[in-house]
Parts: sequence; structure tokens; C-alpha cells
Amino acid sequence: MTEPYILLVEDREEDIELMLRSFKRSHLGNEVVVKRDGVEALEYLEQAAALPALILSDISMPRMNGIELVAAVRKIDRLRYVPIVMLTSSKEEPDLSASYQRGANSYVLKPVKFQDFTELVERLGMYWLVTNQAPNSDRPA
Repeated sequence: MTEPYILLVEDREEDIELMLRSFKRSHLGNEVVVKRDGVEALEYLEQAAALPALILSDISMPRMNGIELVAAVRKIDRLRYVPIVMLTSSKEEPDLSASYQRGANSYVLKPVKFQDFTELVERLGMYWLVTNQAPNSDRPA
């Protein structure tokens, strides 16, 4: 992978398809790697030669949920600066608080309408992949 890629961690097939269609429509062009739960995502990240430019994670997933994934990712030195956005339907305050406490960079509610979802994905992509300046994860702190 030469272009920065997005790691999407989502277990619902409908949401995966919606996200992939939304990214395609937004013309960002970054590859999207899909993992279906936190365990699968963590295993992938531990073996990946290149780091993702962005991790988008749902909260409610089997084996390891998104909040547990954020906590695990933040314990790995080479991943500590990778932005993590919780993209979820949970409006629960404990989920919001726990996500930020464990190191999420943002908490975004999934829109219901496809057009709104597409616009959200485009805004997220433009901000995190184009506008935001992140430190190189390979540099010591």
C-alpha cells in the first residue's frame, strides 16, 4: 500500500457496504481495509507493515468492542498517533466518555440517511486525511 489507507472496523455488513459506497462517492481514493471486530483489527495492525492514516471503528462488535480496541491500540507505541474515530449509532453517555478516556480522537454518530452518511464520510475523510497534520508514528516522543 503506497497511499495512506483507512482501517474500518465494523461487523454489520450493511454498514460496511454503506461506508464503502460513501467513500467511493467522496472521491478520496484511499484504500479501505475492513476488519469485522476488534480482535481481527488488532491482529491486522500488529502485522501490518504500513500504518493506517485513520481508524474508523464501531463500538458494538463481537469478541472485542470498539472501546476495548481503542484502549489496546493506544498501548502499542507505533500506533499511538494513529487517529481513531468512533463511528457508531450509540448515543449512550458511558460509551462516549469511555471512548475518549481510552484515547479516541473523535466520536461521531452514524446518520440514518444515505446522503447524510455520504456527506459525513466526505467531511471525515477531508479532515483526517487531508487537513489534519499528525506526527510520524515512527518518531520517538
